[in-house]
Amino acid sequence: MPAVPAIWKTIALAAAFALLGVLLARWFQPPGKIEVIHLQPDMDCDLRAGPCTLSMDGGRKIRFGIKPRDIPVGKVLQLSVDLDGLDADTVSVDMNGVDMDMGLSPYPLKKKTARHFEGPGGLNFCSRGIMEWEARVRVSNGNREIIAPFRFITTAPDPRIPLARPDATSAGERQ
Repeated sequence: MPAVPAIWKTIALAAAFALLGVLLARWFQPPGKIEVIHLQPDMDCDLRAGPCTLSMDGGRKIRFGIKPRDIPVGKVLQLSVDLDGLDADTVSVDMNGVDMDMGLSPYPLKKKTARHFEGPGGLNFCSRGIMEWEARVRVSNGNREIIAPFRFITTAPDPRIPLARPDATSAGERQ
């Protein structure tokens, strides 16, 4: 068998290193920019009456529900999300006051079927008799995240917590 000239060995070695460099660069490259789509809440939605749906272009929909329907504070809630025309790697729900950060961590939901996610969640007690909340459903798929806000109201679970404070007279104060 004839000997392979040294130049060909050098070319093959350089090509192998170049290929290895390309593969390592792809492996360690930073993730691409995340596209975040913020939907607007449906102010006519009443989660106490049943699940609510936010629609997107192309007939895509995000449906969110909470059980029990009276949405009690300080109890375990069952959260569910159904997707129509959307795929998701992960779905989570953040619960916060509309005008008060309650410091609640996101509740990751488990994938039950290709487009149905569910899991437990909860709401902290609040000193207000009536509290307006926003559940932000986060649907993540690859480099895209859709944030779908759903608003709802809870009322005082304890009759000793007043529904309205007598001194709440400023225009910016909510009851």
